[in-house]
Amino acid sequence: MKFAITKMAAGLVLAGFATVASAVPTAITSMTVTGGTFSMNGGAADSFIAANIDPAFDVVGGYGTVNLNAPTSGLFNFGVFGPVSVFTGPGSTTPFGGSSIAPGGPVPSGTAELGGALNIDMSSWTAYWNGNYFNQGAAGVTGTVDAAGNYTMSWTSTISGGPFDGSTGGWTVNGTLAVAPIPEASTYGMMLAGLGLVGFAVRRRKLVA
Repeated sequence: MKFAITKMAAGLVLAGFATVASAVPTAITSMTVTGGTFSMNGGAADSFIAANIDPAFDVVGGYGTVNLNAPTSGLFNFGVFGPVSVFTGPGSTTPFGGSSIAPGGPVPSGTAELGGALNIDMSSWTAYWNGNYFNQGAAGVTGTVDAAGNYTMSWTSTISGGPFDGSTGGWTVNGTLAVAPIPEASTYGMMLAGLGLVGFAVRRRKLVA
C-alpha cells in the first residue's frame, strides 16, 4: 500500500512536470524584426532595407523608444515612401501633428507555439513618415513560427487622417522570437498533490519505523 501511494505520488509529480514542459500556448518573451514588406491599398510591396532595421528593436520588449524629432527605432526604407520609422507608441499618439489623440494601444504581447501559430496584439504599431505619425497597428495579428523560432506575420490597417486618409496599409513582418511556457492552474495542482502524497508517505514510513 505504501509503495502504491509513493508510486502514485511520483506519477503525479512527473506528469505535472511533463505538462509544464509541453504547455501550450507559450508566451512570447522577445521578438526581433529582421525583415518584412509594406504596401499601400494592395499595390506592389516595398521591402524593408535590412541594414536600416535597428537590431535592438524588440517588439514585445516594451514600447520602442524614439526621438520624436528624428525617429530612429526600427527605421525602414521603402522604395516609394522611404524613409519610414516604425515603432510601438506609448498610451496615445498625436497623428500628423494634429490635436486629436489616437490610442497608441498596449505594449505588444501574445502567444506562440513553436512549429505552429502565433497570435499577438500589435495595436500600438505606429509609423512616422515625412513629419506625419499614424497608427498602423491591429489587434489579434496572426502568423506562423517554425520550430527554431523564426516567425512571419501579416495584417492590414486603415489610415485615419493626413495625406493617406482612408488608405489601407498592408504589413508583413518576419524575424525571430523566444517563448516561455504558460502552465495551467491544473498543472500546478497536479504537482502539489503529488508532492503532498510523497510527504505523507515519507512521514507515515517514519512513524511506522
